[in-house]
Amino acid sequence: MDVQDLTPDKPLYLERVGFRGVRKRAVLESPEGPLALDLELDAYVDLEPSKRGVHLSRNIEAIESVISDRRARSIEDLLRKIGRELLERHSYAAKSSVVAKTLYYVKVEWLHGLASREPVDVEVEVSVTRGGEELWRVSVEARGMTVCPSARQTIAEIKGLDPELAPSHSQKAVLRGTVTTRRVMVRIEDLARELFSSFSAPTITLLKKRHEAGLILAAFSKPMFVEDIVREAAWRIANIPYMPEDAIIEVEALSFESIHPHDLSAYLRARASEVRAR
Repeated sequence: MDVQDLTPDKPLYLERVGFRGVRKRAVLESPEGPLALDLELDAYVDLEPSKRGVHLSRNIEAIESVISDRRARSIEDLLRKIGRELLERHSYAAKSSVVAKTLYYVKVEWLHGLASREPVDVEVEVSVTRGGEELWRVSVEARGMTVCPSARQTIAEIKGLDPELAPSHSQKAVLRGTVTTRRVMVRIEDLARELFSSFSAPTITLLKKRHEAGLILAAFSKPMFVEDIVREAAWRIANIPYMPEDAIIEVEALSFESIHPHDLSAYLRARASEVRAR
């Protein structure tokens, strides 16, 4: 009998046992053709009280088996397949969980016909039970800019200016949106586009003079507090057409302040139905 199969001195249930930070390159058969992604994977199974340890090599075997097959059509499909393969290889496990972190590129369309593919940080988790239940979580982090509405109003009052023409301070912000659901996996592209649309303006990698001017003018016509972009993102995400009513939405923003030595943060967590009702 393997040491892992012996009864531990303290027979307690462990919810997650596995590897963290396994780096693999996966090729997905996406609707746009083969897509290669460098992934950082976490792969876990649970462990019943009667067993001392998990046969950890099986986690790597499960990952290798699915990745080498090259038939997954999305990150979530890949993780679902790995999760099911983990349960096949760990007959004593009741559930598995697989997490993938990667850099993804999403098409952003803006003013004056400007369109580009911008990077977003992505984290996807799929949990699978032996009874067939699945829990999906997708998290996307995008970058944009905000313009302070308070400073603009104050300067307009002091200088007697049209508020639309008054200056203000701007800053870069990071917006992270996370959706957890049991039925529908939210597409990375859809979540990213709603995040980019929630800033005063998105940040764009390549800007020529005309595009730069247009983006700045657009940002100053839409001043936003860090609180505003969190609410805006939550509302936009909740109103993605296929979003389930019971989906859990989390939005967090971090604003890198330009006139303060510290930064600002705001966070929201709610069901999609609660956000839609507002």
